[in-house]
Amino acid sequence: MGLSRRTFLKTTTLATSAFVIGFYLPSTARAEEDSKGAIALQPNAFIQIDPDNTITFLMGQAEMGQGTYTAMAMSIADELDADWDAVRFKASEVKPVYNSVFGPFMLTAGSTSMSTKHLEMRKIGAAVNAMLKTAAAQRWNTDLSNVKTTKSQAINIKTGAKLTYGELVSDIKTMSVPEYPKLKDLKDCELIGKPTKRHPSEAWAKVTGKAEYGVDVRMDNLKYAAVLHPAVFGSKIVSFDPSEALKRNGILKVKQIPGGIAVIAEHWFQAKEALNHISVVWDKGTFASISTADLKKEYSDLLKKPGASMRKDGNSAKAFKEAHSIISAEYEFPFLAHAPMEPLNCTVHHTGTTAKMWTGGQMQTTYRDDCANILGIKPEAVEYHNTLLGGGFGRRGAANSDYINDAVFTAKDEEWPIMTLWTREDDIRMGNYRPMYKNKARVALNRFGDITAFEATVVGQPVVKDTILGFLFKDGVDWAQWDGLTDHPYSITNHDMQSHSPSSPIPALWWRSVGHTQTAPMVEGIVDEAAHKAGVDPIAYRISMLDDLRCIKLLVDVKRISDWNNRKKEKNVGYGVALVKSFGSLVAQVAKVRVTDNDFKVEKVWCSVDCGFAVNPLNVENQMISGINFGLAPTKYSEITIKNGEAEQNNFYDYLVTRISDAPDIQVSIVNSGEKIGGIGETAVPPIFPAVANAIFDATGKRYHSLPIKIS
Repeated sequence: MGLSRRTFLKTTTLATSAFVIGFYLPSTARAEEDSKGAIALQPNAFIQIDPDNTITFLMGQAEMGQGTYTAMAMSIADELDADWDAVRFKASEVKPVYNSVFGPFMLTAGSTSMSTKHLEMRKIGAAVNAMLKTAAAQRWNTDLSNVKTTKSQAINIKTGAKLTYGELVSDIKTMSVPEYPKLKDLKDCELIGKPTKRHPSEAWAKVTGKAEYGVDVRMDNLKYAAVLHPAVFGSKIVSFDPSEALKRNGILKVKQIPGGIAVIAEHWFQAKEALNHISVVWDKGTFASISTADLKKEYSDLLKKPGASMRKDGNSAKAFKEAHSIISAEYEFPFLAHAPMEPLNCTVHHTGTTAKMWTGGQMQTTYRDDCANILGIKPEAVEYHNTLLGGGFGRRGAANSDYINDAVFTAKDEEWPIMTLWTREDDIRMGNYRPMYKNKARVALNRFGDITAFEATVVGQPVVKDTILGFLFKDGVDWAQWDGLTDHPYSITNHDMQSHSPSSPIPALWWRSVGHTQTAPMVEGIVDEAAHKAGVDPIAYRISMLDDLRCIKLLVDVKRISDWNNRKKEKNVGYGVALVKSFGSLVAQVAKVRVTDNDFKVEKVWCSVDCGFAVNPLNVENQMISGINFGLAPTKYSEITIKNGEAEQNNFYDYLVTRISDAPDIQVSIVNSGEKIGGIGETAVPPIFPAVANAIFDATGKRYHSLPIKIS
């Protein structure tokens, strides 16, 4: 693909001698039509080369532990022939050049970093490499064929002369960029496709504590703030008395903000303790009488009513009327907190017509613009610094900017830079949860045991409505309600799928793997029930229901690595399988589960993954292991319950997550199908829910349709 209709941005750093390049490449998903109907090309990435031969990759994607920095840098460095150990990368500024595939804003979500940018990054590296070779050939007055590049330097094959990339900076500044940069064959790549550890600069910075997360931000005269939030969702402040809090050591100011009451102090613990000395009168509103049981009753009533249509094809009514047998089930999934390791935080310094902010965020443009709007200044007047993220899972992509807004309102018009830090309790009790769902599904089977019709209803709060991803809420249907359900991989002729989107003052947000958290257990659970009803092996049954060869090959692979046909039969031990297609990738898992008394232990998980092509196989394997362990928490433990309008859970002692003792032995097999590259950061999460539930059925003969699974 050529770089036609490109625009090149060649600018200098403050030192005026560095070369920075970012250019526009075709991207259909981000294209706009110009007046002549041609595709308008969008910008995407930068490389900076300094005269001292330092090469820096500026990353628009957030690094939250998913390995994006390393994988994206591999894609550039391999084509550039850069010295891998010597390259550097840092978070970019907020600029349109780094916008997401989702729209005109920066966003790290949906496992799209590599799937949408890998090829573009390679082209950037290849184009700059071609320019450097040309510059070196001109310096040496030799043919281009006599120049090779390696480890950030050009070498004259005939004479052995060498020039570093930094020494060629002045030459390439005025050079035309190649129209069609030639990419390496994958077999010739030294990094791409090879298992590669995290880049040394990232890994060692984290090991030595030099890596900067949001909570690490320090500067002169920095103050700290804690916020007293309402306990009941939707409640408002009637009045408050801060007099006792203001008497305490280190307290500088107490102020009401839209999110609650902020206390500013010399040290954060002083601010946190002062919250206990503020007298507040709350208007708790009508939600104060609502508990989880009430919400379940509301959702159950909605299940009985017609909803918004998600998918309707064929004639399901006729199929069910003619069915040889019918399987039906109801499913319940609770609210889930994200619980990232690093507490939510944001530092803001308001200086009149300008401001600076520091945070680890997945929505850089949104956070910067919200900051500007609150402060009444232009977005360009906000200097945004995106630090490393101590875990995200969707929580640092807060569509309502809750913890960001707290920080900005707290720092507004104050003389100091202020770090506003939420407690773990704030995060777990204040919402922005994966929604609670109550669903039902039923399938019709013919006399051969094949599924002829699939009906389903999903009830749950929408997550994209009224957000920057609002275009994914269509005709009353939320993306998280249909994703993985209406586009399931099985060959079924008749469908009737509906949804309901109840509202409540509890904020709902995307959670790692989004809608698949509730659709995967339903689809893979009821398909497994159909296999059992038909008396057919679960893997063989799935294969018989599939037309997609990729899916079939992946099931064959997971069958192979798990030695499925020879699995050992033991009392109270079961094996379950699941296949989920999400974010452009396929993942199949087999779980081995041992049930003892009122508990169960996932002992082993075999995982086969096809993401098209594994740019970094080691990172793909790590993300599979990560996703499986992450998904075990809501399978066995995690849930948020509501009592009298409040979340009952507070911290990790009662909102339980996976412990080391829960971690199973995990074996990962990567299948490179050669198809378009898909996402990887979220794709291992959905299959573990039904794989475990199906394994428990295999062990006990009892089906569990709700999470977390509570053995009784």
